[in-house]
Parts: sequence; structure tokens; C-alpha cells
Amino acid sequence: MEETKKTNWLFIAFVIFLVLGTIVSLFTGDEDESNNKPVAEKSNNKSEVDIRYEKASQDQKNCVSTLGNGVYKDKSLSWKLDSCNVPK
Repeated sequence: MEETKKTNWLFIAFVIFLVLGTIVSLFTGDEDESNNKPVAEKSNNKSEVDIRYEKASQDQKNCVSTLGNGVYKDKSLSWKLDSCNVPK
């Protein structure tokens, strides 16, 4: 009987932990999603790199976006365009 009570309390604690974790994850995160946009979408002054990005295919833009969210997020847009085979 004592083991059942202990198991019940552990289960209840686990459920509470999951509920609290879910609530916290809903209210945290990137509130300003403008940081995820490539430089081409942030500025009105169009440089050669920005024009190159605009001429890229949708697959190439998706590639650049993927690199922008991963390990290479600190690399320049020019480097990402080169890596995604966007022509100059």
C-alpha cells in the first residue's frame, strides 16, 4: 500500500512538471521574429547581395533560411548565397 502511494505521488509530480513545462514553453521564445529574416527583407537599400537574394529561386531562398537558423546563422548573407549555389 505504501509503495502505491509513493508511485501515485511520483506520477502526480511528473504530470505537474509536464503541465508547467508546456505552459512555460508557450510563453517563452522569439517574440521578435524580424531577427530571423534575411538582410534582404530588413532593409530598403538594395545592395548586390540583396538583389542576388531576390533573384534566387524559392528552393535557394529556403536553403538560405535554413542556414540562417542553424550553426551558420552568424555567417554573412553572401556566404549563405554562395553555399546555396545562387548565381552572382
